[in-house]
Amino acid sequence: MFSHNNTYDSKDAWSLVFDGYDPKDEGHREALCALGNGYFVTRAAAIAATADEIHYPGTYRAGLYNRLVTCIEGETSEDESLVNLPNWLPLRFRIDGGNWFSIDAVEILTYRQTLDLKGGILHREIQFCDPQGRQTKLHEQRFVSMAQPHLAGLQLQLTAENWSGELEICSAIDGRVTNNNVKRYEPYNKQHLEPLTTGTIQPEGIWLMVRTKQSRIEVAVAARTRVFVDSHEVKSRTVDRKTAQISEQLRLQVDRGAAIQIEKIAALYTSRDHAIAESAEAAKQAIQDAPSFAELLNDHQCAWKRLWIRCDIDIEPVENLRALRLHIFHILQTVSPHTADLDVGVPARGWHGEDYRGHIFWDETFVLPFLACRFPEIARSMLLYRYRRLSAAKILARQHGYKGAMFPWRSASTGREETPSFQFNQLSGHWLRDRTNLQHHINAIIACNLWRYYNLTNDLAFLMDYGAEMMVEITRFWASIATYNPDRDRYEICGVMGPDEYHTAYLDGETPGINNNTYTNVMAVWTLCQTQEALNLLPPSCRREFCDRLNLSQEEINHWDTVSRKMHVVFDDGILSQYEGFDRLQKFDVQPFCNQQVNLILEAKGDDVNRYQVSKQADTAMLFFLLSGAELTKLLEQNGYSFNRTQMQRTIAHHLQHTVHESSLSRLVYAGAVARCDSLRRGAAHREKSWQLFMETLFADLSGASSEETKNGIHLGAMAGTLHLLQHHYLGLHAYGGNICLDPCLPTSLNRFRVSLQHQGNDLEIEVIDNDLRVIASPINSSSVQIICRSDVMDLQPGTSITINLLDSVSSVKSH
Repeated sequence: MFSHNNTYDSKDAWSLVFDGYDPKDEGHREALCALGNGYFVTRAAAIAATADEIHYPGTYRAGLYNRLVTCIEGETSEDESLVNLPNWLPLRFRIDGGNWFSIDAVEILTYRQTLDLKGGILHREIQFCDPQGRQTKLHEQRFVSMAQPHLAGLQLQLTAENWSGELEICSAIDGRVTNNNVKRYEPYNKQHLEPLTTGTIQPEGIWLMVRTKQSRIEVAVAARTRVFVDSHEVKSRTVDRKTAQISEQLRLQVDRGAAIQIEKIAALYTSRDHAIAESAEAAKQAIQDAPSFAELLNDHQCAWKRLWIRCDIDIEPVENLRALRLHIFHILQTVSPHTADLDVGVPARGWHGEDYRGHIFWDETFVLPFLACRFPEIARSMLLYRYRRLSAAKILARQHGYKGAMFPWRSASTGREETPSFQFNQLSGHWLRDRTNLQHHINAIIACNLWRYYNLTNDLAFLMDYGAEMMVEITRFWASIATYNPDRDRYEICGVMGPDEYHTAYLDGETPGINNNTYTNVMAVWTLCQTQEALNLLPPSCRREFCDRLNLSQEEINHWDTVSRKMHVVFDDGILSQYEGFDRLQKFDVQPFCNQQVNLILEAKGDDVNRYQVSKQADTAMLFFLLSGAELTKLLEQNGYSFNRTQMQRTIAHHLQHTVHESSLSRLVYAGAVARCDSLRRGAAHREKSWQLFMETLFADLSGASSEETKNGIHLGAMAGTLHLLQHHYLGLHAYGGNICLDPCLPTSLNRFRVSLQHQGNDLEIEVIDNDLRVIASPINSSSVQIICRSDVMDLQPGTSITINLLDSVSSVKSH
């Protein structure tokens, strides 16, 4: 089980420890302890493991996809998936010709697995006894290099505690892998790789090359294995070479008590990589040039040290600190400085497993604010992933009869819609139509992320070259999908799906989709307004050129303004309804179905979730997560709707009571929504509900209850979202007009918190201790930073700090 330590110790908070081997939890641990560097990720499978009911070795290169065709319900389904690549881990051993070591076939005397978050190292310590009574101690450590993104290494130390004999070691690269991580994808084709060739490297090493079947991407993996007995290297070896697998064997005599050290270095390259002639040649050269395991490990640890300088936080108690560091760790393993040079998005489950086929949804909205304050170049690359698919989004819009750009709900290598045509209900054995491609609200999120990035970084060049164009094309889409209803004298958005995802149609409807989803309509209004503001930021000459290039007229801009002031928003008894008609659905008791797939359960019983007032996850509440109370009220008022604090509180409470939180993002969004609402009260009495929801999200992937879910990949959006909550909801931090604005709304349980960030080239530290908030500027900052805390405006010079008492708002400035 997961080890907790109730004593606060910052050093202890750097380790995630599992004591005891648990086959039922192995898949969960493999994802949670996976290692990566933003270029590729390898799951924490045991070195001798093969894919079975317990283990699943998996290595994934960021953004490497392949399409396969499957016949489903008489229709052709073409699905693009993140590809499981050749397994570089295999390192087996056996004694005196017996069975190869397998953790599932020996008596485990002691077992401890430790993920070192500070250094990015996975440790396993195992003491075991085989059926012949031979007792051996094993210590493994492995890493995926954050210093050299194409390299990884593992080291095995074996101690023969009570035996002597011949030890045979087999080190291999296995290309016979398939995509088999997710059970519900069982009916689909999953053989994405075709073997090409294998070979040896002089003076030592082996290599293997495969190619993806449709995308035709070549992938080469090379490895070098060295064996030492009491510091003396064993040189003699033989090679077994096959087309899809290659291995080398070493034999040595071992005396009782001897220590054997095995070191394996692997290199991964693809034909999509920069500055190479050919992937196999690059992988072989990398192995020949690679230094020792110890040197690579040291460089790797130094690289992680530099990352933590920018990213580390401080919070009490130690359990919370450890969980938050784990979340930061997995963010940086998925999108690191190495990712900034790749054309990849932010996958919902990290590059840690195959759920959702590695597709890109809207999770960047939770990840981007954390990175933009620390690694703006990575955040910029996340947005460029979208820009490179703008042309495809414009084509998709035209295909559906709209103007501008309509980005797909699910993306992968190209900008086409990757939402599958069907999903399989394992409870009923039925194939169901998948309508989630109707979640056009993804377009508002992309615009929101562009605007956030600009305000956090003041990157006007990005706005001029990329951001404004994307915002204009997204705004054109919203203006075209919004249809005028003369009976209401309002614009409406029909035939869509909200973030809820359960409600795909009206029971008596002829076409899929629902009408006037509140979140979609309001965020469309937000986009229409912010795009006009973005245009006003462009220098006059740039704006003239920009409007000419995009054929953007003042008449079109005026139409946007009209739509943004006449959007239909559905209210029910004074609160924001989820969509038109939702309040007329049958009541549903959500308590027995918490965290369950209600839509599939009901379908298996011959019923339809579209009949009931039940939500999979936060929908309307997402408005309160993204927008402040003042922003939301302003948008509604400009459309002629009054909206006050009481309505806000009632809206959130109403929707919370019929949500089952099937999605990991649901409680997170409600935590932010409740915090937004409570910030209006300036009191702490009602903030514990937000904190409770935050805590449930904080430990969601660590919980044993999540084992079956997390084994298919971590929940990256929820992990990043916990940091988003602390930084942007509880601290109330946002940037606007070059200023840092703070509007703290701290739960009573959060009495110590510290975070570091960058703002337009200046290093800042924000610290909360009890009721004092302190902002510290680095002495090497190049300029002052204007801090706005509630109604106070303060100028923070380099090398000074500001302290604000949150109870009486008294502030002071001093040098340090």
